[in-house]
Amino acid sequence: MSKSLLLIAAAVATVSSCASQNARQSSEEVKHYCAEKFADHRIDPIREKILIPISIDQPQPIEILANRQRPTGDEKRALLALAEAREACNRYADAHLGAPPAYRAASQDRVTAALSDLYAGDTTYGDFAKTLLFIGDRDKMAHEDMERAFHERERWRDLDAWN
Repeated sequence: MSKSLLLIAAAVATVSSCASQNARQSSEEVKHYCAEKFADHRIDPIREKILIPISIDQPQPIEILANRQRPTGDEKRALLALAEAREACNRYADAHLGAPPAYRAASQDRVTAALSDLYAGDTTYGDFAKTLLFIGDRDKMAHEDMERAFHERERWRDLDAWN
């Protein structure tokens, strides 16, 4: 009986290791694909005004936060190219990694809304950067809430069988 359990444990460990390796490989493929999309020269006019790729988990440089300019015509075309690159990257990630958790999908939608406000001229580059900071904070809190709920669920999992 114990030999069978050891064989099963070894098989599970092997499958888990392969799945983990495949996930890392897929993640690297997504990063490479997205890097190519964000290297598009049409985005160049705004590279000093927005951190590219757009990230909600990085601090924003003070010169970007302080930028009170609104996009010019050339910069609006660059914003469209950036939006296209983001969309292509998100589609590729969804296809190779699966849909993001709900909290992350909501954060991505908020970034798209903030990007559209910038494109429309309703906000400045600095306002956009500040919005990214707020989105990042909300995203982090939502992730922590999800992790906390998962751990609470795990603590009670054995008792659920009795209900």
